Amino acid sequence: MNILITGATGFVGRHLVRKLKKDFSLHLLVREGSDLTGLEDIPAFCFKEDIPALRQYLNKEKIEGIVHLASLYIAQHREEQIKDIILSNVYFGTALLEAASKSEVKWFLNTGTIWQNYESDSPEYCPVNLYAASKQAFIDVARYYTAVSPLRFMTLKLCDTYGPWDTRTKILALFKRIAGTGEELAMSPGEQQIDLLHIDDVIAGFRVLIRRLSEEKEQGEEYVLRADRPYSLRELAAVFEHVSGKKLNIIWGGREYRLREVMCPWNRGTVLPDWQPQISLQEGISDLLQHN
Repeated sequence: MNILITGATGFVGRHLVRKLKKDFSLHLLVREGSDLTGLEDIPAFCFKEDIPALRQYLNKEKIEGIVHLASLYIAQHREEQIKDIILSNVYFGTALLEAASKSEVKWFLNTGTIWQNYESDSPEYCPVNLYAASKQAFIDVARYYTAVSPLRFMTLKLCDTYGPWDTRTKILALFKRIAGTGEELAMSPGEQQIDLLHIDDVIAGFRVLIRRLSEEKEQGEEYVLRADRPYSLRELAAVFEHVSGKKLNIIWGGREYRLREVMCPWNRGTVLPDWQPQISLQEGISDLLQHN
């Protein structure tokens, strides 16, 4: 099967490519200036705002499915960042949908976020921030394309992810850094809960859904991947200290909670069938500490 992947240069994307290339013929959709280090062996199409050229590429390479990971994540945006958020999270995907709907592509697997649901126990859409709102906007746009074409569209919502070779400034990466340097880290009071999944469990979820889509057994529209249980930030720090054997120099209450801080992660939605997390937080942190 020929699969096109966007966002392959990101944390989840690089891990996904590494796992999928053993079983599928992969192609990458990239933007100008993308760092393809380590991905040179995968055919890539550079999108230069030419939708007909993209459609021709999809047909020429007989692309059957698309995994859309590309996005611009900004927790608290500034005014000058609005255009880039919309271009990355709405326009880019819409251009791809336009091309896919007029080609032989059969399915489109979109990546969402549980941050599209601010209220933990409500099924109603309520974005945490503009990033989450733009992710929902793209899903709404996709409804048009599924109405006018045979394209099957599916969204897999992710919670927070972690694992080796993560260059993002995520919480466990910060803990790992200050465990090594001993530097002081000002944090909020730390009562907010975090839902964390190791990258291997995330990739396993994608593999399950890709299989279901390729076998044309999938009829749903949206699934979620979540951990067995959330941890408060303070609990997370305590687990990290226990596994690493190092005391973290954290100043609890050193900064305020940010605007619309998620105190309890979204616990609704349908968890992906035939999938469940296999890696405990303790095992995942140990794995993280073993890699540079």
